Amino acid sequence: MISPTTTPQFFGGGTTSASTGSKKDIGKDEFLKLLVQQLKHQDPLNPLKPEEFASQLAQFTSVEQLTQLNAAVAAQTQASALAAMIQQTSLSAALLGKDVLAAGDQVTLPLTGSGKVTVDVAGTGGAATLTLRNDTGAVIGTRDLGQVTPGTHTLTLPADLPPGTWHYSIDVKDAAGHTTAATTYTSGIVTSLEFKNGEIVLHIGDAEIALTDIVRIAPGSAGPPATEETLGIPWKSPPQRLPPVETDPDATGSVLAGTARLIGGALRFLPGLPSF
Repeated sequence: MISPTTTPQFFGGGTTSASTGSKKDIGKDEFLKLLVQQLKHQDPLNPLKPEEFASQLAQFTSVEQLTQLNAAVAAQTQASALAAMIQQTSLSAALLGKDVLAAGDQVTLPLTGSGKVTVDVAGTGGAATLTLRNDTGAVIGTRDLGQVTPGTHTLTLPADLPPGTWHYSIDVKDAAGHTTAATTYTSGIVTSLEFKNGEIVLHIGDAEIALTDIVRIAPGSAGPPATEETLGIPWKSPPQRLPPVETDPDATGSVLAGTARLIGGALRFLPGLPSF
């Protein structure tokens, strides 16, 4: 085995240099170099025994196999991550224009009309209070929504709320004044997607949701069929039909006959084929 006793000139006789002391383990190349140097500088009167040499070769082989196995596992992990990303990207692209419901607390209120939120009320239900906040957490407004029963509900919000995209929460209290858990959701039509911090983020207007937060997918609202005008493609005049080409039957027959003669002459030089 490689030890300070048999190779004191490389291990410093019990002292470790700064360069070797900073490395906690060695790779296969360093291991092979040490083995070669040991063979070069071994004691002629006490050479390395064959079984010790075989043992060190076996260690080198094990190091080589472990290195290859580690590289193969790393490549497989990278390929699996890439395949998962491709699958998620394809799924996200298919969600464009779909009506989705996802776990979240964002709601977009229109300039005119009323917005809607979906909430899952636990317990026995109770009186619900809506609170709107901006991105900094400041309260934009609160409204009483009346009594709600247990289960999942789509609540229509008052029309006098300020338009925009806000974070919202629903506070539900039962008859005894105890707070009942209420899970909020973000819903709407997926308008775009982007990659952010290694993850796919879907956009519902100005609201953002993660692909893993989606709990329901429904067909989007049907719109007019896509045309060149709706897609923004400049209008082009229809292609003009070319007049039919008049052919001379006698000329066409002459060309075909000449072509047949050429093919027959070439086939005479090929062995095993009949001549024409």
